[in-house]
Amino acid sequence: MFGALLTTKQVYIDYLFLISNIFMKYTLALLLFIISNNLFAQQEALSFKNGEVSKRVKKDSYTISNVNNNELAVVIIERKDIYAYLFSSDFSLKSELKTENIKSKYDKALGYSLNDGIYQVLYTNENKNKFAVLSLDFDSSSGVSNEINIDLKDDLLLDVVNYNNKLYLLSTNNGLTLNISVYNNNLGFDLLKSFHLDEIENDTNLMSSKVQMGVFILAGKESPNITKIDSRVENSIEQTSNKNKLYQKDQSIILTFDVNEKETQLYTMDLENLTLDYKTYPYPKSKTTEFKNYNSFIYQDHIYQMASSKETLKFQIKDFDYNIIKEFNIYRDRPITFKNSPIIQEGQTALPFLTNREMELTKKYLRKINGGNIGISVTKNKGYYYLTLGGFQVMPPSGMMTPVNSVNGTFTGYNTTYLSYNSYSTTKSTYFNSILDSKFNHVKGKLQSNIFDQIEEYKSKLKYISGEDVFFHNNQLYFGYFNQKESTYHLLRF
Repeated sequence: MFGALLTTKQVYIDYLFLISNIFMKYTLALLLFIISNNLFAQQEALSFKNGEVSKRVKKDSYTISNVNNNELAVVIIERKDIYAYLFSSDFSLKSELKTENIKSKYDKALGYSLNDGIYQVLYTNENKNKFAVLSLDFDSSSGVSNEINIDLKDDLLLDVVNYNNKLYLLSTNNGLTLNISVYNNNLGFDLLKSFHLDEIENDTNLMSSKVQMGVFILAGKESPNITKIDSRVENSIEQTSNKNKLYQKDQSIILTFDVNEKETQLYTMDLENLTLDYKTYPYPKSKTTEFKNYNSFIYQDHIYQMASSKETLKFQIKDFDYNIIKEFNIYRDRPITFKNSPIIQEGQTALPFLTNREMELTKKYLRKINGGNIGISVTKNKGYYYLTLGGFQVMPPSGMMTPVNSVNGTFTGYNTTYLSYNSYSTTKSTYFNSILDSKFNHVKGKLQSNIFDQIEEYKSKLKYISGEDVFFHNNQLYFGYFNQKESTYHLLRF
């Protein structure tokens, strides 16, 4: 009997040992999976040290991506000095140089042009009426800056776009004509073509002289009336609520106007053959309510449109052949059936120090978003569409005059991806999030963090950082920053 007890005890010990081994095996596998996922989510592509720079002075930085050979230039700016580094497609250092910074009044980099190994960056001043070019020659390890005279005549500079390593400048002289010029690599621009946008009306045009003081709309200085959108990443409601938008998809520039009460007006300009196509997409209609607010968003091969009032909201997804793929409705006295998050109000609230709160009633959501402009944002994550539907109210500081169309600045400048990441302003937005499958059916589930959330989480653990940048290179999103304590630049792939 004693022997039987020993046998039973040994079997029990062996069983516990087996279970323990299995547990440790799967625990180790889980840990390896988590570690590999984290490494994949934020893998360092390169790092380099610069011992010349100050550990106290804040840095600026930007990058230039060569789309022809996937080389990458990293530019670090510290006061009067510029340090530039050229990396090959596998992130091996090819060349580096130091040069004098451009004059301080030229504080905005607009875009770049590449020609025979020379990287030329166009800068402008605060008023966007004076220009300079920084030329970086990595073959001779030298750099030079030149002030240039861009003869815009009576034109207003709207924005710039880069395509195939060339820099294109968009301007208008009357708000209804779109002029496109290309940088000629000789410190000047050549006019390529002028397009007359005959279909848009005066109140929907490319420039505006309206400013807002409280509830009053006044006349002021003319400014661009178009907002550049990078639809590859998450965009804030503050950006997408603007009525006139500019998108770039490869060689195509897409302009959308959502001001009239009938339809989205859409222009597509081809940079290769310099043609212009015009289409209209009627807004969603209601049989019972007259909609007061409209907007749209372009993502991949579909146009997303919404129309709303304080009573109801209709949201439609269409292809570019006018077919309605999916439709959703919101009614003031019913719960929202396709949301995957609470209704969230961000920005200043009635309570001190409270900048984020949730609301339950649909009628409050409709009332809030229709108190300003409505907007849509769409991204894709692991095969699912992530949507944000909401609106914002501009909250100008007391006594200040705020341009109606410049919540985040319509002159978006060089890196629209970073501006999307950094788009925070004195606004008050209300929204909810939704998840749709590949056929645009609503699916239940928890929201996954988007790429900007992941960068923010990673950045929250860093200290002494400066010169941050978020950008696309070879169709991959990167986060770059300079560690001032270590005098080291880091570039991570997300």
